[in-house]
This record gives sequence, structure tokens and C-alpha cells, in this order.
Amino acid sequence: MCNKKLISLLAVLVVSGSMMMLQAQDIVLPDLLKGAVVLQQKTDARIWGKARPGAKITVRTPWNDASYTSLADKDSLWSVKVATPGASYTPYDITISSNKEKVTMKDVLIGDVWFCGGQSNMEMPLKGLMGCYVEGAANAILTSGNNKGLRYATVQRNKASEEQKGCFTKGIWYKSSAATVADVTACGYFFGEALSQALDYPIGLVSCSWSGSFLEDWMDKDLLKKYPDQKVFGAEFTKAYTNYYYGMLEPASKFTIKGMIWYQGESNVGSPDYAERLAAAVELWKSKFELKSMPFYIVELAPWLYSQGFEDKCPYLREQQFEASKIIPDAGIVSTNDLALPWEKEVIHPARKKEVGQRLAMLALNKAYGFNLTAEGPVYKSMRIEEDGSAFLTFDNVPAGFMNNGEITGFEAAGDDKKFYPAKAQTLIKFNRDNLDSTGAPRGLIFGVKVTSEDVKNIVAVRYCFRDYLIGNLHNVEGFPAFPFRTDNWEE
Repeated sequence: MCNKKLISLLAVLVVSGSMMMLQAQDIVLPDLLKGAVVLQQKTDARIWGKARPGAKITVRTPWNDASYTSLADKDSLWSVKVATPGASYTPYDITISSNKEKVTMKDVLIGDVWFCGGQSNMEMPLKGLMGCYVEGAANAILTSGNNKGLRYATVQRNKASEEQKGCFTKGIWYKSSAATVADVTACGYFFGEALSQALDYPIGLVSCSWSGSFLEDWMDKDLLKKYPDQKVFGAEFTKAYTNYYYGMLEPASKFTIKGMIWYQGESNVGSPDYAERLAAAVELWKSKFELKSMPFYIVELAPWLYSQGFEDKCPYLREQQFEASKIIPDAGIVSTNDLALPWEKEVIHPARKKEVGQRLAMLALNKAYGFNLTAEGPVYKSMRIEEDGSAFLTFDNVPAGFMNNGEITGFEAAGDDKKFYPAKAQTLIKFNRDNLDSTGAPRGLIFGVKVTSEDVKNIVAVRYCFRDYLIGNLHNVEGFPAFPFRTDNWEE
């Protein structure tokens, strides 16, 4: 009884203390509006917080000399949306006032804000993670102060099993500097650095990841109910798998963003319908961020030797990631099958995060910003079996042909027995005889790949990097790797 009375007394004191704080301090801002904030340009960006119920809040923005007002509701919550100008390096001070109290958001920049989500390969900071290093981290840290418009905030880990109205996530904004950058998502940092240099205006990053998380951890209860339970890596999916959505993503979604980069899927290897689930999750997130369109860029899972009954299931997850990039509006995907180092077969956190970030930035420049750039690698298009039993494959995304990388690696071929063997590949250029002009001469060229195998007399199917760990080196001239693929539809 004494313990119950003590707990009840402590609860009363906590509530009373919170009310006294709001009475003494009318304005309380979330961490995501503290520090070196970047607000999304050319939109209605949300400013929100807490105050005593009924308090009138006035937000003044200096770039347009405008004022916005709101009344705190019975739960002490208030919110306004402010019209933001175009991106620039001009620092602004936004004032928020109520009665005699005034809070100032100092040194606010206007630019583009990107949300960085996923599991450990997105969470992995520049300083490394669990015995895994980031290639080039020292140089990135030493030169981080040169990124004058790059700023970032990391949403601190928090679990919740249901919606927490008025929850403020922890994690304030910092300027890019050697003093803070070591703890920032490496993938996100290199993405933001490349983007800010290419666009020459401020870029903000909001990192919201959790090592080992499943896609279903980032869904709400209603969405999770639409899918049957499944067992992956021994974990049972139930309604409890919403902890990071309610604890982190939903409260952070009040911050206005431009788009999202997503590096997740290792924990979902072996799970069904990943593409469908990810597409549904993106629609949920887009609605929470109140966006009509949301650029969404996926990082393909890196080569790694899976075990414990999940051997050779990763290529099917990559296949679903690629499918998701085609069915999700405003989406894209970057391939990573050429980035794993020879000694990283059993390293699930590969070191070459800079290339991943830069490829994401190129994808964003092409798709979200309208730059006329090739930003994706070759995509398998068709296969023709030749008279000698070899296979000739054609691809999209090879406008100028293939890069000369010497001996091509990553290909396998199978015959009628459905057993795959190592295959040799050779890039070829052929006239396009399916597209003739009025004189009968072929228009244009076809850049393709001829595949042969000493172990397969008559090829029936070809696969490329369709293993847990198989490194390929087929690239287009622009330097982007071919996406893993299979020409068959045989069961796993």
C-alpha cells in the first residue's frame, strides 16, 4: 500500500510540476524547433509547441513581416503554418510571443529538408557502428565545417505503443561541424553534403532510424492490421510492432519536409509482400507529413551472407525493393551491389557510405530537382537466345553504353535443369534492326551483353548478382551499377 501511495503522490507531483511550468512559461517549443533550424522553402511550414490552455500565441516571421496566431487548446497544444520564401543563406530570427513572454528561434535558414529513415545502415554514424567503420570518415569530419548550409537533427530513440498526443521528440539542430558531425548518420550526411554543394543553398537533415527495426515498426496499428502476422528471424509480428512509429516518426512528422531517403530491409529479409507493405507505409507517412507528393528514395540492400535459414533470400528482398521503387509515386532506388568490399561478406554495415549518399543525391537532382542527369544504372530489359546457345541481353539506362571494367563479374546461367553456374559476359554493340528508316537502314545502336557458360550448353535463364553476396561490375558509362536481376520466375 505504501508503494502505491508513493507512486500516486509522485504522479500528482509530476502533473502539478508540468502545469506549474506552463503557467510560469507560456511557450514551450519542441527540440525540432531548437538550435540551428532549417525550414522547408516555398511552402507552409509548421511551427508548433505548448502553452497554458487558452493562451494566445503569435508567431512573427521577418522575411515577409507577417504574423500568425493560434490559441493553445485544452491539451496545451498550439500550431501555426508560416509561408516560407525561397532558399537562401540569410539567417532569420523568428519570434514567438504570448502575453509578456517571447521566445526567439535564432539563426533559422530556409532550404530543403530531407527525412532520413531506416535501420542500422541509415543510423550508422560517421564515427562507425559496432566494430564497423565508415570509409573516409576522418576527412569528412575534418572538412565538415566547410558545409556552410548543411544542418542536421537526430530524433532520439523512443518507444510508444500508441499515439502520444503532444509528444515532443528529443534532438535539436546543429550546424555541420567537427564538434557534432561524428554522431550524425553517415549515409544522410554524405547525401546532404552532395546536395547542398550541387544546389548551393541550405539543406536540412532529420535522422529518424533504429538499428534492427522492421518496416512494420514504422507503421501505425491500422495499417499493420491489413497484413497477416509473419515470422522473420524468429520475430513474431503483432500489433506491438508500431513502437518507433508512435515513439519517433509520428511526432517528428509535424516538421515540414521535402522528401525522404530510406535504408531498411535487412530485418525483413524473408518476409512476404515487402514492396506492397513499403508502398502502403509511404502513403501513411506522406499523409502524416501532409504532403501531396513526397520524393522517396530507397537504398538497395548491400551484399552480405545471410544465415540461420535465410540464405539466398536477400536477392528476393532486393527484387521487392526495386518493385517498390516502381509502384511508389515519386520514388527511386540506388544500387549498392558494387560497393561491398571483399572482406565484408559477413559485415552487415559496409564502409562505403559516401558513394551511397552521393548516388542518392544524384537521384534527387534528377527526379526531385529536374536536372537532366543519368542517375540510375542499367536495368534488365529483354533476353534473346542465340543459335549457339548463348544469351543476348538488352538494358535500359545505357544511353552511351557500358563502362569498360575489364572482365565482367556477377553473371550466372542455367539450362533446363534450373541449376545456375558461373557465366562469362561480354558487352556488345549491335545495330537496332527493329527500328529501320525509309531506306531499310537501322536507326541507332543497341548496347547489350552476351552471356555464355562452359557448364550450360543451351542457356534458358540468366541471373546477375542474384545472391546474398555476389559482387558485380557491370556499369553504364556514367558510372552507375546495373541492378541485380533474374530473367526467370522460378520459385525460391
